[in-house]
Amino acid sequence: MAKNYRAIDNASLQDPLQIKAVEYNPASGGQKSLTVGPRLLPIQIAGGYTTNVTTATAIPFLGANLAIYNNSGTVGTVTVGQSAAVTSQAIGVSDANGNVGVACAPNSYTYLSMGNNQWIIGSAATLFVYVIEDPTRIVQESGPYAQQNVATQPIS
Repeated sequence: MAKNYRAIDNASLQDPLQIKAVEYNPASGGQKSLTVGPRLLPIQIAGGYTTNVTTATAIPFLGANLAIYNNSGTVGTVTVGQSAAVTSQAIGVSDANGNVGVACAPNSYTYLSMGNNQWIIGSAATLFVYVIEDPTRIVQESGPYAQQNVATQPIS
């Protein structure tokens, strides 16, 4: 049986001392306050890129974190699921597969973790969905060692 775990791409790591050198301010003898938000990327699809999820849209990998901006004065919803058959649900309403409508507050960002879900659909074109850049993603481990860390009995 395959097991999922979170992996990191080491090619994207940078020297933390470079960051330390930039944030220290020798003139004041103190640390600078570097308030920077996450890097937001559009969803990669077959025809290029999109932020529109009015139809079921696949996120290219498992474990993605999303930033959803609602550019409307009214509440919108997004629904995530594990297949292309996911349908848009009202706030708090779930379908037979357990996919539930998640509220997106008006004129603000909502952050959502996809976990093992790979499909998303929104209730309106005013919902702009971005993938938060993250060098980690969920990958599936298979082979003879996939079960070695899985507990078969409760630990006492």
